[in-house]
Amino acid sequence: MATEQTEDTPPEEPPVEIVLRYNKDDTDEYGFASVWNVASATCDGDTARTRDMAGRMLGFLCKKEYEHVVCSSTDAAYLDEWFERDKAILYNWKADSETTDAITQHAYVPAAAMISFLKREKFKPTANYSPRRADRVAWFQEKWGLG
Repeated sequence: MATEQTEDTPPEEPPVEIVLRYNKDDTDEYGFASVWNVASATCDGDTARTRDMAGRMLGFLCKKEYEHVVCSSTDAAYLDEWFERDKAILYNWKADSETTDAITQHAYVPAAAMISFLKREKFKPTANYSPRRADRVAWFQEKWGLG
């Protein structure tokens, strides 16, 4: 049974389409940008929305075992040390966690290629992607490259 819209019922708003994008000014000479910067460009710089998007992107990339994530050896050591102190750096990639900022600001990806990957693999910006803890650790330790 369908419901009819009355004058008192506000019309349903169509879902907002999220366009994945990056800012060329945020990339290095090889086209790499941090996951944070891609999320920020996608969310027009809104910090809360960026954190949420960055966490969703990271979860999706982890679940798909995306292999084109790099960080410097200094950044990798920094993240390893953080993980030893506080497991949340790899376990909490939610919109309310600053650990999302820290890890996605150190995770560099080929921006255009990552966006193509997200589209091809059917990333949904509103879906929750929550990889298992063991998968997060393995992805970080085994798939991320040092560059």
